[in-house]
Amino acid sequence: MKQKLLVLCGGQSSEHIVSRMSCTSVLNNLDINKYDITLIGIDLAGNWYFLDKNQIDLAQDTWLENSKPVADIYELLRNYDVAFPVLHGLYGEDGSIQGLFELAKLPYVGCRVMGSSIAMDKIYTKKILDTVGIPQVKSVYVKKRYDDKLVVVNNTFDEIETVESYIVEKLGMPCFIKASRSGSSVGCYRCDNSDELMIKLNEAAKYDRHIVVEECIDCIELETAVLGNDDVIVSRVGQIMPHGEFYTFESKYEDEESKTCIPALVDEKIQEQIRAYAIKVFKAIDGHGFSRVDFFLDKKTNQIYLNEINTIPGFTKISMYPQLMDDFGISYGELLDRLIALAMQR
Repeated sequence: MKQKLLVLCGGQSSEHIVSRMSCTSVLNNLDINKYDITLIGIDLAGNWYFLDKNQIDLAQDTWLENSKPVADIYELLRNYDVAFPVLHGLYGEDGSIQGLFELAKLPYVGCRVMGSSIAMDKIYTKKILDTVGIPQVKSVYVKKRYDDKLVVVNNTFDEIETVESYIVEKLGMPCFIKASRSGSSVGCYRCDNSDELMIKLNEAAKYDRHIVVEECIDCIELETAVLGNDDVIVSRVGQIMPHGEFYTFESKYEDEESKTCIPALVDEKIQEQIRAYAIKVFKAIDGHGFSRVDFFLDKKTNQIYLNEINTIPGFTKISMYPQLMDDFGISYGELLDRLIALAMQR
């Protein structure tokens, strides 16, 4: 008997379009002989729709044509065997929809509520991973208060108003500014001098009140894929070769000049250490199902630093996670089967 599979895409985050791109690839690789698939689209306003699952490209503006509104979301969730949230960013990757699945007692692909929530927040990911000895670049936590004032929040949660001078003293210039709970490099900016620091902090604050500012190092960007629940497998290490100064949204999804290399062009011992760190990171956040774990390698010192963990990584045809798994010997279709089987382990 086929499993009744609920696939969700879109969402209310800044990564809405990426979700639809990923979902197109997922639908193209699901085995219709194994799954009775229902496709749900969530628009930017949070409305849920039954979609035509035979669409060729969900990234097109016509994605909602012939759709029907979902009248009762909770009742919908109670009528399926398993859910596959192909949802990136806020409300899809941060524990929100995972909590809804838990309430409906619906098994789902990916990390549970706590792991999703932690990994989505760059600031609290750093705090937790510091306790297990994962090396990370120096950083500063900046918060936009409800009175719109920007302040630094130190390790004892005191607020410091001298934001510009504090960051320059602690990190120097240039630096990277990142919205804490955003992905796909949305709300991420390189800041080359103190004159533009406050401008770019305010830009990042449009995406999240919480901002992480990191020191800038001359580095190679490396990624690895983790798959499993208690017993996990880790892929070989892949290398990002962005066309530009860093791996922007455009580099990831639009720029054909950006390349990936599997395995990475770095020493095997470094790759083994990265794979070991990836397992520790995944377990530290109580990972479940799958994640892509990203690292920096300092070109001068060969020091490895964690960049971030993504609990619902990109699944487009050019995304690194399915490429890494394919290199490991797990095809896209088999990968989807494994993720759904892992979701059923409760």
